[in-house]
Amino acid sequence: MVAPRKAASLGRVLGLAVTAFAASAALHAAEDFSERLPEYKIKAAYLYYFATFVAWPEPPSSPDASAIVIGILGDDPFGDVLEDTVRDKKVGDRPIRIRRFESLKEARQSHILFVPASERDNLPGILSSLEGTSVLLVGESPGFASNGGHIGFVTEAKKVRFEISLEAVKRSGLKMSAQLIKVGKVVEGGL
Repeated sequence: MVAPRKAASLGRVLGLAVTAFAASAALHAAEDFSERLPEYKIKAAYLYYFATFVAWPEPPSSPDASAIVIGILGDDPFGDVLEDTVRDKKVGDRPIRIRRFESLKEARQSHILFVPASERDNLPGILSSLEGTSVLLVGESPGFASNGGHIGFVTEAKKVRFEISLEAVKRSGLKMSAQLIKVGKVVEGGL
């Protein structure tokens, strides 16, 4: 049997060990988040700039038709970064709204739809379902633009860049500024 004093000491040691473990886990999670944060800050800024350099043939049917809607399909890797990036910004006189979508039917209400890497396995169905709409499809899966998306983020030399499929853009009826095309890398698009 453990004496009461030793039991209290053992309890404190175990408590400190649990606290140290929790702090270590939180620190590793924070390090992982801070490593990802710059990437998604850059991607959020790009999404805003894409909205300023693209013209839509007609607004999507949306509950907030006066706004430019940037949608995220499925898991959101941005956290609050995207909202913080576009807060109080406008495209012309139109405010920007961020919406998260679980279904493709709802996602049609976007002007720009970000498709995260977590949707990689669903990509063919997503691209097929939104083919012919005026939703600018932006993704981060490898080969996104080459496989039928409009703009695909790529990382080169630890820098976030983007590829553009002019074929996919043309099929959607979107008009893209020559300035945006100069900054991106044009690739052959599928579908």
